[in-house]
Amino acid sequence: MKFLTLFLVCAGMTSLGCGSSNAPGMIDVDGVVTLDGAPIEEGKILFRQVDGDQRAFATDIVNGTYQLQSLQGNTRVEIRASRIIPGKFDMSNGTPEPMGEMYIPKRYNKDSDLTATINSDQDNQFNFELTSK
Repeated sequence: MKFLTLFLVCAGMTSLGCGSSNAPGMIDVDGVVTLDGAPIEEGKILFRQVDGDQRAFATDIVNGTYQLQSLQGNTRVEIRASRIIPGKFDMSNGTPEPMGEMYIPKRYNKDSDLTATINSDQDNQFNFELTSK
């Protein structure tokens, strides 16, 4: 059940900021995300506007890379990734369900102080080199 909740939260982040790929005012953003020097295989990255209405734009991280469109401005960046724990199962509902864990430290997601300033007059490539320690 815990893994299902974790999955639903991550899946919900994917739909944030969805819209037309050619929407007015939207700016292409991309980059690479690593943890301890290795690319994050699968995860989510979210750019939340810190000014104005605090809209959020999210996308998948695949093989360490991401691509999305966001509005111009200052953003707070949250990065999440989960994985199944081999050999661990939740038996609370009577059937074994694989258990998962968020393995990115909270300082990069819930308590993130990562930022990015998105501007139409610059290259908006933001690489994030995270550490587990």
